[in-house]
Amino acid sequence: MRVIKNINNNVSLCLTDSGVEVIAFGKGLGFKRPPYEIELSQIDRTFYDVDQMYIQMINEIPEQILDISIRVMDYARTLIDSPISSNVVFTLADHIHFAIERHRKHMEIKLPILYDVKSLMEKEVMIGYRALELIRRELKVRLPEEEAACIALHIANAEGAVKTDREENDEAIIGRVVEIIEDFFDISIDRSGFTYSRFAMHMRYLIRRGRSNTLLQGEDMALLETLSESLEEVEKCVQQIVEYLNRVLDCRLTPEEKMYLIIYTNRICMREEER
Repeated sequence: MRVIKNINNNVSLCLTDSGVEVIAFGKGLGFKRPPYEIELSQIDRTFYDVDQMYIQMINEIPEQILDISIRVMDYARTLIDSPISSNVVFTLADHIHFAIERHRKHMEIKLPILYDVKSLMEKEVMIGYRALELIRRELKVRLPEEEAACIALHIANAEGAVKTDREENDEAIIGRVVEIIEDFFDISIDRSGFTYSRFAMHMRYLIRRGRSNTLLQGEDMALLETLSESLEEVEKCVQQIVEYLNRVLDCRLTPEEKMYLIIYTNRICMREEER
C-alpha cells in the first residue's frame, strides 16, 4: 500500500494496489514524507469510501474520541444488518466530541422522545449506552442518558443511503437557510468544505426533529441570552432562519434549537471570514 498524504502522525491517506483510496490508521504511520510504501502489518485499521470533507475532521477530534467512535461502530455492526457507511465513524466522533463540549459547558439537553426512542430503536439505543459507557470509562465524562438516545438516532439515520423525496426537499430547505446567511452577511459559503458539511448535518437533524415534533428542550436560557448579546448580528440572522423554518416545517422552534443555530451559524460565518 502506498501513502500519498499524511493526515497526522498516526493517520494517512493511502492507495491500494488496485488504486482505491483508503484512510489508514497505524501508530507512527504518518511520520515519513509521502509518497512511500508501507507494509500491511503497519496498519491497524482502514476505512474505504470516506468522503473527502470528513478527512479534515480527523485532525479536529481527539484520538481517544475517534477510537471510541470506531469501537462503537464495531459494536453497531454486530447488531445491525443494514450496511453502514465508513463516514459514520467520523460523524459520530464529531457528535460525541460536541456532546462532551456541551456537557462541560453545562449545556444539557432534554429529549422529549427518550422513551419512544428506547421502545422503537432497541438495538440503536443499546449502541448508545455502549458509547456512554466507553466515554465514562475512557474519558471520565458522564454524559446524560439523553445522549444514548441522540446517538441511537444518529445511528438510525445512517442506516441505508437512498434519499427519499422528503430528504430531497430537506436539502432544498438547507440550501435556502444557507442563502439567508449569505445574503445577511454578504458572504459566499464554501459548500465543499467540512464546516459546511457539519452545518448541513445539524440542519438535517433539526429538520427531522421539527417534522416529528421532537425539538430539543432546555431549562437554562442564560446561555441563549449571553449568545444573543455577544453575537448580536448572528442572532438577527438566525431569527430570520427561525421564522423561515417555522413556516416550512409548520412548527415553532424552541429557544434551545435557536441557541444551537446561533452556535453553528457563527461557526460557518467565522470559517468564511478566515478564507
